[in-house]
Amino acid sequence: MRIKIGFLAVLVFVLCSSVTFAQKFAISKPLPLDEQYKVGKLENGMTYYIRAAKNPAGRAEFFIIHNVGSLQEEDSQRGLAHFLEHMAFNGTKNFPKKRLLEYFGSIGVKFGANINAYTSMERTVYNISAVPSLDRSTIIDSALLALHDWSHYISCEPAEIEAERGVVREEWRRGDDARTRMIKGIMRVEQTGSRFATRDVIGDPNIINTFTRQTLVDYYHKWYRPDLQAVVVVGDINVDDIEKRIKARFSSIPATKNGAKREFYNLPENDEPIIGLNTDPESKAFSVRMTIKLPVLPASEIQTNKAIYEEIVKSTFLEMFRSRCLVAQEGPDSAFRAAVPVMGAISYAGKSFTTTTMPHKNTETFKALRGLIIEVERASKYGFYQEEFNDAVLRIKKSLDQNYLRAKNPKNSDFVSAAVDNFTRNYPLISVEDYYKLSKECLRSITLEDINSNLPNILTEKNRVVIFAVPESDKQYLPSKEQVLAMMKEVRNSDLDKFIPVAEKQLVGNPNLKPGNIISEKKVTSKDLGIVFERQLDSATEWVLDNGTRVIWKQEDSSKREIRMRAFKTGGYSVPANPKQLRIFESFISSLSVNGFNKAELQKMLGKKTVTVKLNMDYRHSGVSGSFMPKDSVIFWNLLYSYFNSVTVDDRSLNNFKNAWIKNIDASTSESNKFRDSVNILKYSSHPLKIDFDKSFIKSITAEYLLQTYDQVFGNANEYTFVFSGSMPASEVKSTIAKYIGSLKGEKAEVAPVYKYKEPILNTGEVSLRYKAENLLSTKASVSRIYYAKAPYSPETNMYSKFIAYILRDRYMKSIREERGGTYHVGVANELLKYPESTVQFLIDFDTDPKLVDELLQVVQDEIDIFVKGGPTEKEMKEIKLYLQKVYQDKKVEILWTGIIADAIKGDENLALTEPKMLDKVTAANIKKFAGKVFKSKNRMTFVFEPKK
Repeated sequence: MRIKIGFLAVLVFVLCSSVTFAQKFAISKPLPLDEQYKVGKLENGMTYYIRAAKNPAGRAEFFIIHNVGSLQEEDSQRGLAHFLEHMAFNGTKNFPKKRLLEYFGSIGVKFGANINAYTSMERTVYNISAVPSLDRSTIIDSALLALHDWSHYISCEPAEIEAERGVVREEWRRGDDARTRMIKGIMRVEQTGSRFATRDVIGDPNIINTFTRQTLVDYYHKWYRPDLQAVVVVGDINVDDIEKRIKARFSSIPATKNGAKREFYNLPENDEPIIGLNTDPESKAFSVRMTIKLPVLPASEIQTNKAIYEEIVKSTFLEMFRSRCLVAQEGPDSAFRAAVPVMGAISYAGKSFTTTTMPHKNTETFKALRGLIIEVERASKYGFYQEEFNDAVLRIKKSLDQNYLRAKNPKNSDFVSAAVDNFTRNYPLISVEDYYKLSKECLRSITLEDINSNLPNILTEKNRVVIFAVPESDKQYLPSKEQVLAMMKEVRNSDLDKFIPVAEKQLVGNPNLKPGNIISEKKVTSKDLGIVFERQLDSATEWVLDNGTRVIWKQEDSSKREIRMRAFKTGGYSVPANPKQLRIFESFISSLSVNGFNKAELQKMLGKKTVTVKLNMDYRHSGVSGSFMPKDSVIFWNLLYSYFNSVTVDDRSLNNFKNAWIKNIDASTSESNKFRDSVNILKYSSHPLKIDFDKSFIKSITAEYLLQTYDQVFGNANEYTFVFSGSMPASEVKSTIAKYIGSLKGEKAEVAPVYKYKEPILNTGEVSLRYKAENLLSTKASVSRIYYAKAPYSPETNMYSKFIAYILRDRYMKSIREERGGTYHVGVANELLKYPESTVQFLIDFDTDPKLVDELLQVVQDEIDIFVKGGPTEKEMKEIKLYLQKVYQDKKVEILWTGIIADAIKGDENLALTEPKMLDKVTAANIKKFAGKVFKSKNRMTFVFEPKK
């Protein structure tokens, strides 16, 4: 089973307590391997992994792994590892041109969704997934033949290379934005002095535009060779049969004599902190982070219990440090608005501990860094305390339990991922059950001493990297390298106060609750509730209480241990209140204090419990959602009651909220935000909730203002419907319902409120905007085209629009990407809106060279005109039906009765549940007729954002 990077390739700690700990948890003992894998090696050096699995049944995954990536490129080859990946889909020895994609498409295996590849610095992986493994033996042979060709027989034909240059160039352009530039800048600083810093996977556009075929072929045959490759087949298969086929198919691939050595590249150490100043003229975000580079486990230990031990040590430390950061940010003189500590990886050669802080103001990045350094040095100097450790262990136990429940039925693809990591990173092939069992065993044995004794290596003074990431306009507020180093030294040598653990608050329920009266009780069925679904509702009980609330309890089988809840009433944005007031309140909902707990305190308390309760609101309803395990039921019921009866606004939370809004207002002057505002003005004829807030209004917001809105939206439980589902029988919770829901304040209004719906209304006709932005570094134009029309909100509309989106996406793939090299990807999305009136929309979007915008927009329209005139082809209908049929068969739909019941009562049909039965009813004639109605409605919007020349 796959254990992610952060789970196993972790830190090399000083095991001061290892002798004692080893008596309880055998650190040096090898990890148990999943014996269901058959792993072997051919005489030519190629490795293979085979495993039987049936999730989903009747399907198999076919992968080929190349243990090479952009790190193996020479300076003149930068970008060719990735370019070669593209060429694999443009012709091989046995699948010339697009034959590979055409063949697999004909059996419902779709390019993009099922056939794909990725290139990283260290590896390149190709896949053919969700292949029907039980239909015909020839399908398995064809999948293995494709992997065989990708190993050694990619054609790299000159004409295909020339055609693909434009596609890869546009893929590079797609990432030419402020966010990507900032992320890459941060990575280069972290990788200072290493090969990683100069081997960006996308490569150098100048090389992509000019390399010769021979240069590409030289890279291909130097590095794509059996001793650096592995074939992986997982699924509903006969393992012995697959092994015979692999040997027969791949043994003939010639071994490479005296092949080039695959170097292992390291990250250099640094004694003095590296200071990076990362700015961008288009960015509006500001933060400062410190990364501590940490070594990976040596190969001799990565497949032993030590990997589990160090993962638990790392997780426990992280939980305690995260809690301290929360305390620091909530303090009266906090240096930062938020701090996010994580364990991660800089590359396969190095792990990392990184904390990113968000300053209160753009002028306070240095102050935020100092606050972070204080917490790091405080922990390093004094360690952690038993109270902190105990809390962290409880949170980790909860996390392990939840992760196990999610992962205990692995998908076929999960087993593949484990094999990929085993081949390229030497991670163990350990099962989910064994990993969970060993982690729990380790967690029971670990002590506070294990954590504190390892702090000198986790928080080492060496290998630190500090990076400021701010807009170009804010670089005047950044400190010099000398100032940063001096500050770090000053904090390290100062007499810091010890951290004093604060006793955690306890959620105290109201001891004087007076249960309400249940005035009616009855059994309800699908017919009673208006549920249109093939599964019939049974064993559901409905209670009506004297405070005007209604409760529906659906008992499920014992496997559904978790109790789920959805509650709602008419309201939300439609309540008779000022739209400005509602917008502000909706943004603040998650920051409300409940029963004396502010947001951070509530997160900490619930971190050890399996309980959630959240308020929500949309255009037409106010709501509460939640869940709990029976052992935590008292906390759930008290929290639910508190959300209706004990909500306040914490001053600090309010100030943080205001500062964040003011920051957003400052950022609204960016060209991209001006464009978005202009789009909204043109797109809608009415948009009641599109409000431009100014700083003076934000500063004027008070706790009273927010609580007044809370009372209007959530303050009255009358007319609320609560829907529950879970394994507990209704008879066991009846008195609890009366106590906690029956006691909520519920008063019938003397005058029924007049609800005013505030959904935006689309403009009609032709709408367009070509926005030429000033002072952009980006070289791309972002294009969006929308077609829409009135259409019934129905299963038919849903399926017709889904088919059209699939077909147009494939046609644009050919005409815009392949034939013109105009973009890397054309997105086509369909959307049905029920309110304010039923409409269907098609959104087509892509990034491209500004010089190509007009040409490609014409192609977009030409393809639609052709589609309206001719409709879908027989081949398109067959392939999409096969693909969707496979998707529906493979998809294990979890029946969530809370959602089904709530949607039925609200009149919101979940159209996704109707799709499997609708599939066979869709015809080419239906789709052509529907497309004509939509695309001839003459409702078309075009929005282009591009740099001014």
